[in-house]
Amino acid sequence: MITLGIDLSSQSKNTAACRIDWAEAGGARVDAPVLGCDDAALYKLIADSHAVGVDAPFGWPETFRAAVASWREEAWIGRLDMQRSLRLRITDMAVRDRFKSSNTKLTPLSVSSDRIALPAMRAMALLKRHGVTDKSGDGRFFEVYPTGTLACWSLTSRGYKTGAEAPQIRRKILKGIRMKFPTMNIPDGYHKCDHALDALISAITARLAKVGDTIVANESEKAAARIEGWIHLPK
Repeated sequence: MITLGIDLSSQSKNTAACRIDWAEAGGARVDAPVLGCDDAALYKLIADSHAVGVDAPFGWPETFRAAVASWREEAWIGRLDMQRSLRLRITDMAVRDRFKSSNTKLTPLSVSSDRIALPAMRAMALLKRHGVTDKSGDGRFFEVYPTGTLACWSLTSRGYKTGAEAPQIRRKILKGIRMKFPTMNIPDGYHKCDHALDALISAITARLAKVGDTIVANESEKAAARIEGWIHLPK
């Protein structure tokens, strides 16, 4: 099995990919990170992959889509439930609820009201090109959330993207991943930038999703997840 992890940005310069070949006996070979990926580079890597983990939202909240199409509300202040339903998808709330009682409290960025909306637009084009209709995880393309995956692994999930301490924190995270997956041959280049590290985590999560080791939508969540997307976190 070959898995691909993509840390998807709206711009090529901040988009990174990680390819893992799991065919090696007793282990897996991780290729060097591919940085600055344009669409052509991504499509070439995807063509050779059995499972693809994409770090970007696969859709928007259905309530937000309906509101944009036909706005009916006449009040905003004090309407916290409505505001939340426009900002967060079913899967975002599921992630938030999973971690609400732990020391690591996580809520994914809102695809309708944060800058993550721009990568989501690029993700939609990628999914459209590859014929994806079920955004909950169609067996090949899976929405992933590296920060959430790190939290599931009890590894540091804060402070590794920017700031003076970020390089040191990324080294610590990479060390933790190597300890968790001792048979994986991971090049050092993955601690050099957060985009590369997120791509690595995405590629590993894609493997877990492919073999059924991630949490999937339950019966009450499935219909929304097919349209809005579903974040795959390790069991």
